[in-house]
Amino acid sequence: MARQMLSATTTRRDALLGGAMLLTGAVAWARLPSHPIVAVAQGDVSDAIPMRAGHWGPAPSGDVVMPPQDERNAAEVYEEQVMRSYVRSEDSPAIMFVLAYARSQSGMLMVHRPESCYPGAGFTITADEPVTIPLAPGVTPHGRFLSTQRDERIEQVLYWTRLGNEFPNSWDQERRFLALQNLRGLAPDGALIRVSTIDPDAEGAKVRLTRFAAALYAASGGAGRAILGGPASASAERV
Repeated sequence: MARQMLSATTTRRDALLGGAMLLTGAVAWARLPSHPIVAVAQGDVSDAIPMRAGHWGPAPSGDVVMPPQDERNAAEVYEEQVMRSYVRSEDSPAIMFVLAYARSQSGMLMVHRPESCYPGAGFTITADEPVTIPLAPGVTPHGRFLSTQRDERIEQVLYWTRLGNEFPNSWDQERRFLALQNLRGLAPDGALIRVSTIDPDAEGAKVRLTRFAAALYAASGGAGRAILGGPASASAERV
């Protein structure tokens, strides 16, 4: 009798444990991201970025000087990259534009931020501040502005990152935003947008880079606006 009772108790316990495991698995499966937030579902993202933005057009050389470590890191993580140089006039400093884009993100697929990549390429960061970048009314990514130097080269850098329709400006925010979106069943894309120029005048460069970013957004079509400002802004009217 005692043996039969023990057997019944064990069976009930195993059934309860098995049921709990199945329930846990079902909840975990239900929370897997299933709804993508993607700016450009397919095709070449470079087609979405205009060659001209306001008074800026392609630089004669078209070359972008990119820190080697930054280039390697982005190539390993992102599906697509766009690298261009723009100038307003022949004697004005070129603005270097770099876009790194991935259609999906995960806990192991995080954007490589310039404040970690530039030192890896031999640059010293002499200033680092959070900024708000007014691309258009209602579209104001939170980004960062860096002053960097390597030997005689002084490069001013303005950049922002995007996860779906969010703009994290730190590693902690990035992880938190990604986790919250995943819990909601959302699978966001990711982009790092960087504009920079060789100029010892940090304040003047910041104004110029901010104006260029707004001009680029205004000149973009729906796909370009979605890449730069998030899919939610894709239908916004051009400024």
